[in-house]
Amino acid sequence: MSSSPADGSWGWGAWIRALARTNRAPIPWDRVVLTSVGITAPVGLAVLVAPHDTSVVVAGSVASMGALIASVMDVGSVGIERVHRMALTSLLAASGFALGTLVFGDPVATFIAVVGAAFVSGLSGAVSATASRAGQFFLLYAVTAANVEFGLGSPWAAPAIFLAGAMWRLLLTIAVAGAVGTTLSPERRAVAAVYTAIADQLAATGSGRRRAAATAVTTALDEAYDVMVAAETAIAERDLRWQSLATMLNASAPVVDATIAVTRGGTPPDAATIDYLRGIARWVGDPTRPLPAPPESATSPADRAVLESSVDRVARIAARIAAADPRRHRRDREVPLPAKPSVVDRLRGAERTLVAGSETWSAILRLVLCMAIAQGICLMLHLDRPYLVMLTVAQVMKPDFGSVFARAVQRGFGTVAGVVIGSLVVVAVPSGGGQVLVIAALAGALPIMMPRNYGLYAIVTTPLAVILVEVHAGASAQIVGARLLDTLVGCAIVLVFGYLPWPSTWHAPRHLASGVADVVRSMVEYFDIALGARRDSESGTGATGESDAVSPTESDADRARVTARRATYRSLSDLRTRVAKSLPEPPAISAPAASWIPEIDALEGVADTVTAIATTTAASGVAIDPRDLARARDVLIDLAEAIDEGRPPSAVPVPGEGPLAALGDELSAARAALSSRVRERAPRARRGRAVRQPGTKKPHESS
Repeated sequence: MSSSPADGSWGWGAWIRALARTNRAPIPWDRVVLTSVGITAPVGLAVLVAPHDTSVVVAGSVASMGALIASVMDVGSVGIERVHRMALTSLLAASGFALGTLVFGDPVATFIAVVGAAFVSGLSGAVSATASRAGQFFLLYAVTAANVEFGLGSPWAAPAIFLAGAMWRLLLTIAVAGAVGTTLSPERRAVAAVYTAIADQLAATGSGRRRAAATAVTTALDEAYDVMVAAETAIAERDLRWQSLATMLNASAPVVDATIAVTRGGTPPDAATIDYLRGIARWVGDPTRPLPAPPESATSPADRAVLESSVDRVARIAARIAAADPRRHRRDREVPLPAKPSVVDRLRGAERTLVAGSETWSAILRLVLCMAIAQGICLMLHLDRPYLVMLTVAQVMKPDFGSVFARAVQRGFGTVAGVVIGSLVVVAVPSGGGQVLVIAALAGALPIMMPRNYGLYAIVTTPLAVILVEVHAGASAQIVGARLLDTLVGCAIVLVFGYLPWPSTWHAPRHLASGVADVVRSMVEYFDIALGARRDSESGTGATGESDAVSPTESDADRARVTARRATYRSLSDLRTRVAKSLPEPPAISAPAASWIPEIDALEGVADTVTAIATTTAASGVAIDPRDLARARDVLIDLAEAIDEGRPPSAVPVPGEGPLAALGDELSAARAALSSRVRERAPRARRGRAVRQPGTKKPHESS
């Protein structure tokens, strides 16, 4: 950002840039081909074989709609997870299609069905991200089928054809993922990315790229563990190749700790160490390559000695893996990975969220209200295509997908651009083979645009959806124009009834403050494990221990420390994501959210310093004064309480010398960042009190 949000300079210009920002993402060429072929084949075959048979063309377009849903959900790296995600969503979307078909033509039943589907869609957001998307498509196709006449004779033909189209697209993914899965390519890429990111962080020591490189390591670790856990099946656990990848991923933990210590110390590591880690990354990605030679040990400061020891441990593990017989398929030892949540675990988590989360129920109520209003307006005005208004509401009114305001604005502008594209296509491209080529191009663009920006996604889906729904009637510029008007009406319903009047919209910064406090409390747990309880069990194999088994065992203290460190850094990463999602909101919301960025940066410095001290003291055996440990812990606890209460932190003494001196500096920086934020926000809070009516509730100071 060009301006510092901490000094109050976050304003309209920064907000507009955040709203228009696109995410960087590689082009998934395999998904481009699969999506283009999967969506185009059914409708293209129908148009080319029987262009004048309306029922055949409609059947092809309905099958392509099913393929569209499966294509949108074809995300992620691991084949088994891709298949599960696509299958679940396809089944729920087809169920919604069947529900809509059941109530078609009955206004009262349609209204009840749409409201009920909206409620189910809202509840699904409490289960998981995949369930939330599946629930959204359940609602979308319940709305579509309840308001569109497909004219296929039997009313149940359309849902069956829709499901067949989704299964056709699923089979394409199964075929490709099955071939790729035998090589464990996604898993290899994910683990290799961890070692590449570690090497990049070491190379950035002492430069301005250090923080970005550290964030990249956290992202790579999160992705790698997610991929490996997703791929953990009974078959994979017996495959020595999968065991080896899990072992190499776990072996990276001591290197990550040592890397943080080195980068905090500012002493650049030997170039040979960086080159070796890059070589390990290439070998993990392609085990047919020769194993790189480990760097020679050299006399160095304590933090670099720890790094050399952890890299040497990786070298021994890699050598043992390279010498093993890759054809063995048996589980030699337990390879510890985070537990994969079961369906029961997710449902219990959803139950806890619904019981304790007023914010969740607020989101559900807002979605149901907006869908009820949209369906009511469509029934009263007798719109030709009422589904367009409700589809917009269903797609935009999903707070768990990001900023509702941003999605409404981006969809509005994206639809305008899509209308221009659609109108040009309608005027310039004849029906038949020409439109099939357009469908293929638009479908292939979906995987490219989807991760970048919701507005770009709308630019592609607007003409594509209209062509698929209206292909049998011959799409016209008037149809695309009607979609523009209906889409804008849907966006207006969301903003007027589901966004602006709700207190939860304007209290979002308060919820963000609670999230920051929760991160500090998790940091207290990490501090206790890394610098407290760990010291009571030094007899086990440490982070720089000499174990070189293919599946190295760790002491319980080491394993707990690594788990706590990973949880702390992931919570910091998730917190940054929450802030980023808040930035496209109007400045009244985005400015308070942006003002947390300096505090989050300071907390990341605290976490890095705890990791560095734990790593170097464990290797050197230097004792830490228990009184300094107690002081540092008290500062963290007070910091969490200050964030919760919206006050400046108290003047709790910080460690000023000894092994925790550097931690004392970072804690002072975190307290200074919070004090600065409280001072900057205080005038706004006082202005809010000045306009309050007598007897109203005092506003929260930590907005």
